[in-house]
Amino acid sequence: MVPGWLSELDAVLRGYKADPSLLAHGTSHIRLQPLVLGSVLLGLTYGIFMGLFAVATRTPASWMQLAATAIKVPALFFLTLVVTFPSLYVFSALFGVRLGPADTLRLIVAPLAVNLAVLASLGPITGFFTLSTTSYEFMKLLNVFFFSVSGIIGLKVLLTMLSRLEEAQTLGAAAPASAALADGGGVPSQPPAAPPTLPPSRERSTARLTFHVWVIIYALVGAQMGWILRPFIGSPDIPFQWFRNREANIFIDIVQTIGKLFGS
Repeated sequence: MVPGWLSELDAVLRGYKADPSLLAHGTSHIRLQPLVLGSVLLGLTYGIFMGLFAVATRTPASWMQLAATAIKVPALFFLTLVVTFPSLYVFSALFGVRLGPADTLRLIVAPLAVNLAVLASLGPITGFFTLSTTSYEFMKLLNVFFFSVSGIIGLKVLLTMLSRLEEAQTLGAAAPASAALADGGGVPSQPPAAPPTLPPSRERSTARLTFHVWVIIYALVGAQMGWILRPFIGSPDIPFQWFRNREANIFIDIVQTIGKLFGS
């Protein structure tokens, strides 16, 4: 029997939850609890593969690093969600996406689950390279690449759902207006509303631009959150630590890691 969280995740992956006819009624068809459970399990799964490097390359093996990484990967995504959720809700309210806090939360948890599903699917590849190389710098960059790929896919799903939600709400708003015109032999029962300040196409473009800005904010917060929660892989030359001291930022570290990998 297929677990409930896997069935719900499969519906999100196949795009069934982004059907405009369903989104026209909000996001209540997206079940939050199974998606959260599935996201945690998927994050733990990738965290185990990611932390395997500390077991395979250290003597003695650092099982504590593996356990810490398994916990930190799902924590990374949910802490980023906590930090960025208020801004998404405010942005969506400002630009006419008629969703309450619960609906907005469901809307963002679905792409987050997709993000972690893609990441977990890349776990065996991470495990393969872990067992075939001892290069710490290579494994760091490989994991950064996998996190970036899965993040881009997850954010693309979010933007698609927002676009379809906007489309569904636009069609839903047009239907009552048509019915009003048809009432009483084509005479509207109420005077027409004042025209919008901007043409509808202009409003949609502004809303999409704003959500793209929010996506960039989300990505930056996620990257820095990963830096705060480090180490994930664990340098073979440093004893196990739950957290490192605050210094520099992830972007400087990536440049330095590329330099070390290529011997410059």
